[in-house]
Amino acid sequence: MRLPNTLFARTSLTISGALLVFILFTGFVVLNYMLLPVARQSAGDLAALMVLSAKTWVELPPFAREDFQQELRSSHDLILNPEPPKGDLEPLLLHSPYMLFLEEALSNRMNRPLHIHQTTATPDLYWAILPVADKRLYISIDHDHIGAEPPRAVVAILLGASLFILLTTLLVVRRITRPLETLSYGVKRLGSGGQHQPLPEDGPRELAELARKFNQLSNEIRQLLENRTTLLGGISHDLRTPLARLRIAVELLQGKEDAHLLNNMQQDMEEMDDLITRTLELARMMQEDEVPAEAVNLAALLKEIGASYSNEGKLLEIRVESPCTTVVNELILRRVLGNLLDNAFHHAGEKAVTLHLRYTENKAEICILDQGSGIPEDQLDKVLQPFYRLDPSRNRGTGGSGLGLAIVQQLAQLQGWRVTLGNRPAGGLSACLEIPDATYDAGAS
Repeated sequence: MRLPNTLFARTSLTISGALLVFILFTGFVVLNYMLLPVARQSAGDLAALMVLSAKTWVELPPFAREDFQQELRSSHDLILNPEPPKGDLEPLLLHSPYMLFLEEALSNRMNRPLHIHQTTATPDLYWAILPVADKRLYISIDHDHIGAEPPRAVVAILLGASLFILLTTLLVVRRITRPLETLSYGVKRLGSGGQHQPLPEDGPRELAELARKFNQLSNEIRQLLENRTTLLGGISHDLRTPLARLRIAVELLQGKEDAHLLNNMQQDMEEMDDLITRTLELARMMQEDEVPAEAVNLAALLKEIGASYSNEGKLLEIRVESPCTTVVNELILRRVLGNLLDNAFHHAGEKAVTLHLRYTENKAEICILDQGSGIPEDQLDKVLQPFYRLDPSRNRGTGGSGLGLAIVQQLAQLQGWRVTLGNRPAGGLSACLEIPDATYDAGAS
């Protein structure tokens, strides 16, 4: 027989089975080491009373025997008769442990095998035939006199405990598995492409944390799918413009040679190549695993980057407010700062750009400050998305490819960094990169 292949059924059966085995073991211990010894002692005491009563009755004068019999009945619920009861006495066919102990105790005290009998006329009475002197005395006890019934007690305990265990197990397991069933349904719905409904983040701490992580993962997957759609839409839109220009140029060049048109075609092809390169770069960044890191002197790095831009004729000012060192991948950090600086110079025109470093609360903050026109407040977060441009015409001359800041955002998230954009009060944009776990370096230059 196969177990039901559900977590609820298997967990319920496992817990119930284990607890039932424990209850059976407990019942066995209680029966053998508590109930049966008590029953044996009680049967021995009753057997001693019965034998003593029979011997006392024989030694009493005839006129006192009836009073003694009445005293036994009223005080000890024992019926003593010198005559056999009505009906045929038959030995017990089924013995309870108490009756076995009573027979054993009577046999030991009388030094001969004795049995407990019943009659059809009085089924609630148990009779013992005691040979004393030259007489056979008949002593009976009522069924209610026994009182304790170990087998029934054990069976009642087992049944009650089994019912309690079953109900408790079903309740506990249901409370555990219900959130998992909800999670399973959410995963199935997410895998089938359906609209994700956030899971309730309640219940036990572990399950609430699991639901929170699933909701977070679902949102990230949804964002990834949206980015993919944006990526494909941006590529198709941006490639269409240079392709259209190339098509027109080819038609115009038929039968003649025009240096200006050829130069435009060359620029269009370079534009397409740059777009494809940046798109592939973004795709790689979204799949990039952990990369090796090393301790980097940020002040020295910024001065090196500033020197390279100055050699290109760019106006870049370096400000090191508090030098610090941090463990990062230098190539990725250079790429992020390079994209931010290129974006700043693109919008600043001929004006200077400031590269500012400061250390605060175990974090390094590198800010690129330009003097351009800034970004509308409601679009500060959107410009970090792939192919988003402030210029609605998507003109490459004014808006770029729309991938520079998206690459910065992806790289920063992969490294555990934080990128924030904000408009400066005096005009221009402030793009800050926050790197955690930095160390202040007073000796850095």
